Amino acid sequence: MKSIHSYLPPDPHGSDPEYCGPGPKPVRKLRGCLSWLENAFIYLGAICILIMGVLITASVLLRTFGNSGVTDEVTIIGELMIGALILPLAYVGADRGFIAVEIFTQKLGPRFQQVLNLLTAIVGLLAVMPITYAAYMTMVDAYTSGGYFFGMLQLPKWPGATAFFAGYFLFFLRLVDLTVTDLLCSLGVIKPRPDLPSEEL
Repeated sequence: MKSIHSYLPPDPHGSDPEYCGPGPKPVRKLRGCLSWLENAFIYLGAICILIMGVLITASVLLRTFGNSGVTDEVTIIGELMIGALILPLAYVGADRGFIAVEIFTQKLGPRFQQVLNLLTAIVGLLAVMPITYAAYMTMVDAYTSGGYFFGMLQLPKWPGATAFFAGYFLFFLRLVDLTVTDLLCSLGVIKPRPDLPSEEL
């Protein structure tokens, strides 16, 4: 599986290869924004993991030495799990970090690999579309209904619903980009970068 960056030609000006994809300059700028958002989301996901670690550690210490715990810790950690798991999806998609069994497919030719990449992107896009739509409806309902979790803090539901939708929407956009890129590659319009080492392809 090739990363999306392996299909992009090197930038003669030395900037990020995401800005050098095929297409007019506005398209290249949009792809650059998409890459920037993916990096921002993966950092947010990492922050969510760090906060979860702090909360769990504090809860264990409080229960051990103080006979108490963090207020609404289950709800808070559950909402942070959304950020930790969903926000990095687009970054993983761009890096083609999907779980794959390549016992047989890795022995096939590069042309067949390109077709498999295209099939992966299309199937993923079809699977993510209804999830993204459902996430949008859930987010709208959380805003309009003012729903909240039962507990002492009565935390609102809209932050988690928004993070879930944002993560899947960005993942959807990246899958669209992957589908177009893989289609152009399979048609011979663009080619993988020849300067990347084989282990990165």
